[in-house]
Amino acid sequence: MIPLVYLMSLTSGFAAKYPFLHIYNGEPYIGTTLLLWELIYFLQFFGLEFFFRGFLVHSLKPSLGLYSIFVMTVPYCMIHFGKPAAETFSAIIAGIFLGWLSYRNGSIWLGLILHCAVAFSMDIFALFNKGLL
Repeated sequence: MIPLVYLMSLTSGFAAKYPFLHIYNGEPYIGTTLLLWELIYFLQFFGLEFFFRGFLVHSLKPSLGLYSIFVMTVPYCMIHFGKPAAETFSAIIAGIFLGWLSYRNGSIWLGLILHCAVAFSMDIFALFNKGLL
């Protein structure tokens, strides 16, 4: 997955969008700033995973079974509107896969780790590609 994230980080759409954190050349505390940003970013992903893969999948599971994954994937994909098209379309596959992981394991933790790893690596690659790391 990480090599694919690297390749996507080289595209103009991703380069224009990421990282959300704006770091400038010569910033004296880039490591501290990046670490603090990623910790806060993690909290956002925790909320996202808790809502989509925790609440939606598991609250719908008794009545919809596996279809709860597909129901969750629709709004999950919609929150990616306005991002690069490749990311929006990838959100369909990722939503189904992460939903399945949560459905199967009864937990959001593995999906959270995977989601954060992708986001963190995109930030690192984007900063590297811009010459900021």
